[in-house]
Amino acid sequence: MKEIIGHNLKTARELAGISQEEFSEKLGISRATLSAIENGHVAIDSGKLLVAARILGRQIGDFFKEEHEAFALLYRAETDASAPSETRTHFERFCKAYRELEEIVGVADSLLQPPDYSFIPGVHSKPLQFAAQVAFSERERLGLGLLDPLENIFRLFDDRGIKIFRSDMQDQDVSGLSGFSRGYGAGILVNSANTVERQVFSLAHEYGHILMHRSFYKSPQPSAGLSREHELELMASAFAANFLVPEAGLREAFLRDIGDKRVGVEDIVHLKWLFRVSAEVMIRRLIDTTLVSQTEGQRLTEEIDSRRQPRKEFAPLSDELIKEWEANNRFSHLLKRAALGGMISLGKLAALLDTTVLEARSKLQAWRKEISFAQA
Repeated sequence: MKEIIGHNLKTARELAGISQEEFSEKLGISRATLSAIENGHVAIDSGKLLVAARILGRQIGDFFKEEHEAFALLYRAETDASAPSETRTHFERFCKAYRELEEIVGVADSLLQPPDYSFIPGVHSKPLQFAAQVAFSERERLGLGLLDPLENIFRLFDDRGIKIFRSDMQDQDVSGLSGFSRGYGAGILVNSANTVERQVFSLAHEYGHILMHRSFYKSPQPSAGLSREHELELMASAFAANFLVPEAGLREAFLRDIGDKRVGVEDIVHLKWLFRVSAEVMIRRLIDTTLVSQTEGQRLTEEIDSRRQPRKEFAPLSDELIKEWEANNRFSHLLKRAALGGMISLGKLAALLDTTVLEARSKLQAWRKEISFAQA
């Protein structure tokens, strides 16, 4: 039990991004003692464990669970930034609760994990072409074809068992975060404070990481601080761009709706709404596919920048696609099924929702009213 508690304590501390030195100071013990506790050599007293739980935002029971595999993380960050430790903890809890719920309802093995298109540095000499090919292959595997825009990427991934968690990280320069383990599957956290366009791209970007960089998910301590120019980041962005805006589909839309006339801002708006991406991504794709020149792309970028408000998306997308997904996502459906079917207790419902029993009871009552109205 000392080893289990020590291991879980260390995992939770690393997930929270707290150093041994800082954590030992908060607990009022030496760093050597903390190291001995985390290595399972010394038992931690109950009072210190309560303090640790409060600092790390954990429940006491979390430290007594024998986990065989950590939920490993990988960041997407615009700069050397990291999501708040509380957000990372909630994300991890959500993914584990989601998996437990699948087991309770009996659908744990109904969906396959995303395939592993392992990228091996030094072996694959053209990483961006590799990423584009993975996007091509994945669209085919998912039955999306190479022409049609995605109707709703949130719904698409949700229907295939990707655990999607949105969190408002206002003033945090983090777009997304992904996690993976064989036991819990694949999870993606998206910063809901960002524009709809950025959330869509972040979701695709993180999915690219999960597909291509599975071997890099090794620790609950995220790889924070990857610059936008890091090879893994460039690959994930290339995947997202090709996955969201396939070249064949873009060429078809361009020929059909624009033709030989000079591309204007209104054309960028039409295309960005069609493929549900930002104006920046759309112009980049037009340049990459040689449908417009670098000079024309620069002209369009400058014209759009002169018209939009600072830090705002130009001609923004509606958030209806997110609302539509949130109204009846897979996690909510499984949770309702388990609660209304008597498969879980009220306390278990509260634990799965990561909320209080009082709030869980209120949620259950609301679901029962929905069913009553539907039957009436």
